[in-house]
Amino acid sequence: MANLRVIYNNLADAATIEASTTSAGSVDNLKNTQKTSVHRSTGATITYTLTWSTAQSISCVALPATNLQAGDTIKVLVYTGTADATALYESSILQACTGRVTALYNKTSTPTYVDFGFGGATKTSIWLPSTYQVKKVVITLTSTSVAQIDCARIICGTYWQSTRQVNNGIQLGYEDLSEITTTRSGNTYEDRKPISENMQFDLEYLTDTDRQQLQQLMRSWGSSALMYFCVFPDNTNPEITQSYSIYGRSNSNNLQYQFFSYYNTNLDIKGW
Repeated sequence: MANLRVIYNNLADAATIEASTTSAGSVDNLKNTQKTSVHRSTGATITYTLTWSTAQSISCVALPATNLQAGDTIKVLVYTGTADATALYESSILQACTGRVTALYNKTSTPTYVDFGFGGATKTSIWLPSTYQVKKVVITLTSTSVAQIDCARIICGTYWQSTRQVNNGIQLGYEDLSEITTTRSGNTYEDRKPISENMQFDLEYLTDTDRQQLQQLMRSWGSSALMYFCVFPDNTNPEITQSYSIYGRSNSNNLQYQFFSYYNTNLDIKGW
């Protein structure tokens, strides 16, 4: 069983990205860190092609904010060269958001990027069986639930996996900034504001190798950079994998020396 995985260096930001169709939003929106700044397809299928001039180490692909729903699919292919016709690795057609259907506040429309800031974004992660040296990654998304696909970000690269799994007692929360006002007459009015995710968990008895890697992440990425955390990357219930995945910033960068060559840490992640 796989343990916690963290994608920390997003190589997609250095790629040239092309989209098979564009209805709205620049394809370069996939490189920024604004959740509601998206690329939208013209229909229910979209293919993104990422290319680099030099070979990159790729072992995972993640989409931290889309409007894909249960029944929609994703397929990933990686190529040694940009002109290659045969993929170095080709995934099967995988369920992108098994079990997840966005419950919209207005209850009348299919989800779009407008809902991303209010808990309406779905997440997908694909973990390749090995680390491949590639110059091209092709991602195909197909939906049977939405007329146009909105995607806010593409993440790909390698990941760090902890030797031990996180402790039981993971806290998964949602911070709702909405304000409810009660008038003198007793009526209440809502000022609806964004909802953001947060997740807290403990990692105990980290080995010295894990300590070195985690310290490097703390020094290099700290609390300012976005990272993708997936606690259960291969859970048999993909909805659990999605629920316990978060793209955000670490509010905690502390390591505790537990005993000889073993360390503890508590991670507090605030979603983007």
